[in-house]
Amino acid sequence: MRDIASILQVVAGLLAVPFGPLAIVRTLRRRGLNWAGEVYHWAIALVCLTALVLVPYDWAGLWYLWPITIASYLFVYFGQRAAESPGGLWYRGVLRGYGGGWVALWTAIAITTLPETPWTWAIPVVVGLPLIEWLCVHPAPHWTHHPQPEG
Repeated sequence: MRDIASILQVVAGLLAVPFGPLAIVRTLRRRGLNWAGEVYHWAIALVCLTALVLVPYDWAGLWYLWPITIASYLFVYFGQRAAESPGGLWYRGVLRGYGGGWVALWTAIAITTLPETPWTWAIPVVVGLPLIEWLCVHPAPHWTHHPQPEG
């Protein structure tokens, strides 16, 4: 079970890393949920599910991945809900949801693969969150304007 979960987690993670930004860009351009967002959602779901399976094998060393896992999935879930109903400040939900999930994914990757130092988790957070918030405050015009009805 452990080997299968490990393989699935790596494959899903390799899929989620490029699909995070692609999902954000396509969702904001198309003003709604699309195939890239769906792929990203299910890749993150699989990463999170396999993490929940793998953590108990090394609870002492990996227990902190459970909250990161749950946060990652919730971010992406809420980003997807925002993408399903564009209007108002919907783009903020997409940016914070999909973007926050991507930051959490990179946080887990950094924690598990970079040399052990206490600040490793901060690298994706310090880089990603200010960028997401800057985009929330300075949206592209087409994210906020409703298309005019043709007539």
